[in-house]
Amino acid sequence: METSAILSLLPAPIVVVTLYLFLKNKYSDGNFHLIYKTFILGAVGILPVFVIDNLITYLHLDHLHSFNRTVFYAFVLTGGVFELWKFLVLRLYVYPSKQITKTFDVILYSIIIAAGFTIGYSVFALFYPPIYINMSYFALTIGPVFVSIAIIMGYFTGIALNRQFPVIDFITGLFIAVVFQGMYRFCLLTNDRLMLYMAIGGMLITAISLLFISLREPAKSN
Repeated sequence: METSAILSLLPAPIVVVTLYLFLKNKYSDGNFHLIYKTFILGAVGILPVFVIDNLITYLHLDHLHSFNRTVFYAFVLTGGVFELWKFLVLRLYVYPSKQITKTFDVILYSIIIAAGFTIGYSVFALFYPPIYINMSYFALTIGPVFVSIAIIMGYFTGIALNRQFPVIDFITGLFIAVVFQGMYRFCLLTNDRLMLYMAIGGMLITAISLLFISLREPAKSN
């Protein structure tokens, strides 16, 4: 078992424990049931990934012998599947909750969901390591990537709280998350370090900007 594969397990637990301690300290008498539920549901996302991964192998869709195959694999079969699951948990369990009043709240839960999913995927990768991916790059970059994408998706899902027609914001958040996840996976598949670092830089700048914007927004009106 590679050291890099083991190291890839660390970022998500560190993030989720830090967030939990922050929230526990700020809301000592708060109800944390939704946090536990969404974290577990995020981790459960590895089950459809396992099924789809086996289907991909059976259909030989992981034979990345062309640029088109690589793009399809990165943006649809991985990026699309990963982010769709996280979005569904966020939309079905977090968005309707009466506990959620601000965009920042949605962002926090989005990170919790993504952390659960990332832990599940990292464990999966220990036993079924992706064939074409350099696990050293993955271990070093997965932390900022999953947090950045979670913030972006959480922001657009969160601003939908104040929209009369929120579907546009839902689609926008999901689309951007899939594009960034697909870009990340594509860089890993092609071992293009320069593009990888540029992509991560773009994700971080976008995520930090949206995070600051969300902190200045008022709670939704009832």
